[in-house]
Amino acid sequence: MYKARHAWSFLLPAGILLTTFTLLPALAALGISFTNYNVFQPVEWVGLDNFKTAFQDEEFWSALRNTFYFWVLVTPALVVLPVFLAILVNQNLRAIKLYRLIYYFPALVSVVITAILWNWLFASDGIFNYLLSLVGVNPVDWLTSRKFVMPSLAMVTIWQGLGYYMLFYLAGLQSVPTDLYEAAELDGANFWQKHRHITFPMLKPIIFFTAVISTMSAFKEFTLMLTMTEGGPIGASKTVVYMVFEKAFKELEMGYASAISFILFIIILILTLLNKRTLDQET
Repeated sequence: MYKARHAWSFLLPAGILLTTFTLLPALAALGISFTNYNVFQPVEWVGLDNFKTAFQDEEFWSALRNTFYFWVLVTPALVVLPVFLAILVNQNLRAIKLYRLIYYFPALVSVVITAILWNWLFASDGIFNYLLSLVGVNPVDWLTSRKFVMPSLAMVTIWQGLGYYMLFYLAGLQSVPTDLYEAAELDGANFWQKHRHITFPMLKPIIFFTAVISTMSAFKEFTLMLTMTEGGPIGASKTVVYMVFEKAFKELEMGYASAISFILFIIILILTLLNKRTLDQET
């Protein structure tokens, strides 16, 4: 009983903050999604009309396709590549902590600063096009082409997220008993065989966690689109969250924006449950 009281005393402040700034606003937004609300006029109950409008809105479907495309580009890379990066920095080498810091450093940089930096790199006369010119390749319209804008934004996201997800895998690697690797070496296992039969099975819970977190991050990405492309060109980088921002704060369609945000919430929830089911079947 004594320990339980102390546990609740530690959980209570976080619970109050979570309820005040997350749960209650979410419930309020859910209520607004059933209304026609534009801040300046009285609230008008419209029921499911906002949700029906969303499913009939080509702009919403286009934004949803862009969001899924961005997710496909980003999440597999952020699930797989950090594993190898974590293996690399898990070696017992001199100054290895410095290398870990270098790889993690992009995660510490503000997204706005990152956007400014990569805007310069992606410029028509930027470094990337200069490097392409050295090998005789014509300049690429990285952020002004419908074909390249999403891969370019995905490249920025992957660069910034690699070190962040690397830490999760690094923590998992350091909990794997070294005896397993030594026994595998005695049995003649090479580098890839050791990691295939030991590392990856031991990291399955972390792989699931990373897949869920990177999925939610990809579906919620907004700052890069706002600061680098403003949803362009011609809506090619307009995601669902960016559309929510436009509807809510530019067009003041608060009810419609809330409805779209809850549709996105349901999609993320379904993807998370599918990820969990897949992991449970493999374990």
